[in-house]
Amino acid sequence: MKRRLLSSATAIGLALSGATAVVSAAPASAMCAEAGQTYYTFSSVSTVWKRTSLSSSYVKGPGSVSLTKGRTWNVQASMTATVSAEAGVVFAKASTSLGITVGAGYSGTQSFTYTLNVPSGQTKRLQQYKASKKFVVTKKRYTSTCSSVVVYSSTVTAPVKSTADRYFMYALVS
Repeated sequence: MKRRLLSSATAIGLALSGATAVVSAAPASAMCAEAGQTYYTFSSVSTVWKRTSLSSSYVKGPGSVSLTKGRTWNVQASMTATVSAEAGVVFAKASTSLGITVGAGYSGTQSFTYTLNVPSGQTKRLQQYKASKKFVVTKKRYTSTCSSVVVYSSTVTAPVKSTADRYFMYALVS
């Protein structure tokens, strides 16, 4: 209260004396408390099947091809170098936003033996796929005027963390 009275008294005194007061504006960063902060948005979310490292040898049909219990697999996310540089942050925020844990990569051991029949006259192999989330991640930064600018926007395909059977698919491929 004292400061306001003193400021008012100074302004009145300057006005009566004919002097001009120079008022400096607050620095631009003070205009927006969020200036410089970044945030991420996730859009165009879909579920896709990403090929793992696990596949069988080729078999010429008629016949059957199997992936046996105990074999190991791994799968990695697909992303640009820009996203890769901050993958931990992006996957943590994506997992929260999407409601399912995704990551840069996972590996495991095959729990069951899977067998599919190769039709006569065709040469195929059995391929394992892992459920993945494909999405566009956009990183934005607040400016001093509280508007936002896009730092980057990129498509990411990240495997789902779970090893539940519903997150795996097996198919014959050429």
